[in-house]
Amino acid sequence: MHGANCGEVAGKKAEVCRDLEENMRRELNKVRKPMEEAYHVFEKCLKEGVQTSKTSCDKTLKSILHPRKMRNGGFHRTLKSVVENGGVYKPKKGKQININMKLASYLTNSIDEEFRKTFPNEVKCGPFNGVIDTFSLDTDKLIQKYKDVGLQLNFLKTEEDKIQAKLNKIIQRRKKSIYNSLTEKIVEIMEESYKKAAEFRGKGSLEKMRRTIATHVHENIIMFEEAKDVMLNQLNYLKEDILEILEGTMRESIELSLKTDDNSVPDVPTELEMVKKYYDELKDNPDGETSLLG
Repeated sequence: MHGANCGEVAGKKAEVCRDLEENMRRELNKVRKPMEEAYHVFEKCLKEGVQTSKTSCDKTLKSILHPRKMRNGGFHRTLKSVVENGGVYKPKKGKQININMKLASYLTNSIDEEFRKTFPNEVKCGPFNGVIDTFSLDTDKLIQKYKDVGLQLNFLKTEEDKIQAKLNKIIQRRKKSIYNSLTEKIVEIMEESYKKAAEFRGKGSLEKMRRTIATHVHENIIMFEEAKDVMLNQLNYLKEDILEILEGTMRESIELSLKTDDNSVPDVPTELEMVKKYYDELKDNPDGETSLLG
């Protein structure tokens, strides 16, 4: 990890930069650790989910393709609708049929509880055990220690709040697509069999539809593994993005508030005025873009 490039600055600013750098390293690790732990827990759950999906495959197919309480005539029409509609049938009354969700159900069930813990809907505890909300470069303590640069440190404190809100929004938006990625992979792999099954006409077509779907599932049994990998990759991307945004934004803010070039005297009024302007702008507009980030 590179040091925050604060230039040849006055001793006071250099010290603040060094302290911030240490705090940054410590805090990024504090954020990284629970995200990595969550990844491993999901990996373990999904491995079990894959196993169950494979061993229960015939049972699942039977429940989809040979439902009780439905005579072949009625089911023929229903299955036709299912395959013509990408594996999903939504009747006006009664229960929806969704082959993709049914096939993915052992995977989604395996992670449901963990997912709720990792990405809670309640605001009081943020995602990943609230690590985003507790991220702090300890500016409050530093303000006591380095009173001369209080204004710059206040600006950083505001930046911290802003980045936390931004990251929580990103996670909120992406958690849905992470969860849905399991079923989406199944949809993608099953699509071909639905198209094929939809083409059968006339006598014996119900059996042909059934056979086409069942054969396709058996031939593509790896889809459960692939769905697991897709979701784990998405979790990993989320972790990388969070760390990158967090580090990049805070580093940039440290540079903006504490960097001076060789010729200037630190804390010159114009520099302080600029920081104050940004600080006020952020305070008035915590969620919006500012000229500082534009």
